[in-house]
Amino acid sequence: MKAGTPSQAGTPGKAGFFLVCLVLQAMVFAILPMSARVPVNALLYWQAGLSVLLLLASLGLRGSETGRKYWRLTYALFVAAAAVLLSTLFSGGFVDWVGVTPASPQWVAVAKLSESLWRVVPILVLMAMISTDPGSIYLGKGRLGLGLGVGIAAFVVFAGVAFMPLAGKGEIVGKLLPLTPWILVFVQSNGFMEELLVRGVFLKRYEPFLGKGLPNLLTTIVFTLAHVQVTYAADVLEFLLIVFPLALIWGYLMQKSDSLWGSALFHAGADCMIVFGIFASM
Repeated sequence: MKAGTPSQAGTPGKAGFFLVCLVLQAMVFAILPMSARVPVNALLYWQAGLSVLLLLASLGLRGSETGRKYWRLTYALFVAAAAVLLSTLFSGGFVDWVGVTPASPQWVAVAKLSESLWRVVPILVLMAMISTDPGSIYLGKGRLGLGLGVGIAAFVVFAGVAFMPLAGKGEIVGKLLPLTPWILVFVQSNGFMEELLVRGVFLKRYEPFLGKGLPNLLTTIVFTLAHVQVTYAADVLEFLLIVFPLALIWGYLMQKSDSLWGSALFHAGADCMIVFGIFASM
């Protein structure tokens, strides 16, 4: 066998590592698709126990000579699990404190902002505790022109496509226009939070073991599976078939621009396709 061919022997190892990471990250986010099928208390116990186990595992790996190279990845899994847990436990308190009318567009926007803050802030704090470079979770400047150029263009296109079917309906347009600030709060909060939580935290943690392409595929699969519980799509399978390629694009753009700002804007624009209809019906 030639010296250049042993890489083929390493393929099963990489495939195995991919599957292990896929299962672990899916377990971290399992609380989201299961929320409509499993009692909340059971899910909270699951998430709390998983968070503790991942933290202990990361600390154990950090002190191990053979496992040290994996500890930051395991810690990232803990951070995501803890962020999801904290948002589930506490995000409702902020909504109650603001005092907006329940089930109103304002309430929906504030609820999303609260959920996002209860995920983003813990991520930033917990990552800072291990001296994480912001660039390693795509919060650096990166190729800002590329990211913002694609992100802004995509936002305008998707928002425009979402608005076109409503443009001839004067009553709906008259209802949506005053809600524009609340729509922006919702889509921007959700876009930034999900890009950081699902891709920003993980892509560079996976790359030393899986290269560039496989981490994007892995996070895309997890992101898609996390949306199997949606109730706002008439055909869930069709919705997931749209989500999957979009998520691949967002991950690729994040890697290419070395920042999440463009992906977050692109993601926010895609959310307009759903949010316009939801807000118009309220």
